[in-house]
Amino acid sequence: MSGFKCLVVAGTPGVGKSTVSRLLAERIGGTYVDLSELVVREGLYDYYDPETNSYVINEERVSARVRELCESGRGVVISTHYPEVLDSEVVDVVVVLRLDPRELIARLRSRGWSVKKVAENVMAEVLSVVLSNAVARFGTGKVVEVDVTGKTPEEVVDELLHKVRGGTTPGGYIDWLGVVEPGFIEELERVLEREPEA
Repeated sequence: MSGFKCLVVAGTPGVGKSTVSRLLAERIGGTYVDLSELVVREGLYDYYDPETNSYVINEERVSARVRELCESGRGVVISTHYPEVLDSEVVDVVVVLRLDPRELIARLRSRGWSVKKVAENVMAEVLSVVLSNAVARFGTGKVVEVDVTGKTPEEVVDELLHKVRGGTTPGGYIDWLGVVEPGFIEELERVLEREPEA
């Protein structure tokens, strides 16, 4: 069995959350939940924003629904890029998947996303936005990260389970600013300044 009621797999879009979460749930005999799909399917949003092409979630309703799911069983694996909306008392651990931004940009471009949307998400990964939000909400004791760069989903799940089961201590977070070239960041900034909304 899993040893936890609610594990969150978080990360910037494109890092492999859905694939890893599905595989993890299968491996532990748990239940996979894509939080964005749940929000839309169950109407857990306030409205649809056509300007950003996204739903504005109702955080209270989302949090209550996730609490209900997690308290009803063991081994719920939730995939999301906004873990900070969840109740810290219900979530046992948050695993933030990280991907080298130079690889992430290629993945997001292959999805056919607009140049601006790609730049926004790559910049979020460079600046560790999902990680920072998770740590602010859950504390360092409940947040671990896994660098997925160059790894298969199976290797990521193995490392994730090792870390979650106490194989490593949280901390020592990845800093992509020290890895990417200054020109990489400058180009993202130029795109964000000149591109109209997607």
